[in-house]
Amino acid sequence: MSTNTPKKRPNPRAEARRAAEKRRRLLLIVGGVAVVLLAVGIAVASVGESSSRITVADVAGDVEVTGEPLPLFEGDPTNDPAIGMVAPIVEGESFAGDGREVGGASGPQLITFMASWCPACDREMPDLTAWLDDGRLPDEVDLVAVSTFLDEGRPNWPPDEWFDGFGYTGPVMVDDASSSISEAFGLSGTPFWVAVDADGEVVWRTSGLIPMEQLDEVAAQIAAS
Repeated sequence: MSTNTPKKRPNPRAEARRAAEKRRRLLLIVGGVAVVLLAVGIAVASVGESSSRITVADVAGDVEVTGEPLPLFEGDPTNDPAIGMVAPIVEGESFAGDGREVGGASGPQLITFMASWCPACDREMPDLTAWLDDGRLPDEVDLVAVSTFLDEGRPNWPPDEWFDGFGYTGPVMVDDASSSISEAFGLSGTPFWVAVDADGEVVWRTSGLIPMEQLDEVAAQIAAS
């Protein structure tokens, strides 16, 4: 005589719990893999960004200053002790590494100091670019812009792209990481202007925004020196 063992009836609640537990484990595994992949992606992106980011060291020029530095500009162009002093001679380079020189008795010069992150420079650069494009710089006068106070953590970096963005085509000398050119000319802020006559003597310094009509007057004065 045979005995039939009764079949165990499935427990729907237990089956549902087991299925839920499987899903939970699967989600944990998938989530863990996603976190690892995200971390790897961030690490790779960070390495790529750090290796391609332009730094101050990449931009800064090689600068050599000769002569006595000018005193710090105190804000009064009419009572500036630098007037009549021989300007220091600075040998440096452009963003492309071409040689540049300011100061000395190589002819009358207008030297403007610009920091790409400076809001006032951002306002003055379009006017200066238009002034040059209109041919208002006398033939006897050289104008050189000095890109100074280099700071990769501030806006409008790198500065060469900032100049290009305005369509500025005049000569540019790039300061070194220590702002040696600015220090040599007694810079007190940007924008900053220095006018040097044909004998290499300082005839004018000023800081802040200036009207282009004033630049006309100063340029004409040193052109006749």
